[in-house]
Amino acid sequence: MVARKDTNIAYKIYAPVYDRVFAPSFAEGHTRMVEALDAQPGERVLEVGVGTGISLRHYVAGVRVDALDFSTAMLKKARKRIDKGEVAAEVTLHQMDAHKLEFDDDTFDHAVVAHAIAVVAEPEVVLREMMRVTQPGGKLVVVNHYKNDPGKLWRAWNPVRRKLGLGQHFDLPELLQACGLEIVSDDIVNRIKSRLIVTRLPA
Repeated sequence: MVARKDTNIAYKIYAPVYDRVFAPSFAEGHTRMVEALDAQPGERVLEVGVGTGISLRHYVAGVRVDALDFSTAMLKKARKRIDKGEVAAEVTLHQMDAHKLEFDDDTFDHAVVAHAIAVVAEPEVVLREMMRVTQPGGKLVVVNHYKNDPGKLWRAWNPVRRKLGLGQHFDLPELLQACGLEIVSDDIVNRIKSRLIVTRLPA
């Protein structure tokens, strides 16, 4: 299991250059993630792994977003983005471990996680926590890299990728379905060919 502190150290290093180096490759996924969510004014959304907040500017005014990350450095960048007036939605930032969300059951209308489910120590635990705090019938949208057949070299590289905070490989659609989520759509996005998977919680 990857230690939480290891990932936090990695993202402290990435935070200053994240928007220039990584964000351009993720831009389409963040835009389409929020479009697919289609959150309406008055609805409350949980965003896990908000990073530097590059997705936040896509939410419309009136949507309430609770955006969390484990990295203090990333959240500082997100706060600067909000303070500059780049975000129309009502956003509350939280430093929090997604494996144990500090929210009551059924708090949110919908939930999203972009480019973060593969970097957490226990993806299934995080997904089930997101489901717990999201209302029945709500959407849960995931954007992440995923290979149908990763190959031996990719699997061998997994421990190193996890240590560097770059993510691990697992069968994402299989995991979502194992959690009881209904897959509504599954599309390819981003230059790096990430998957945008829209799911719905049981009603």
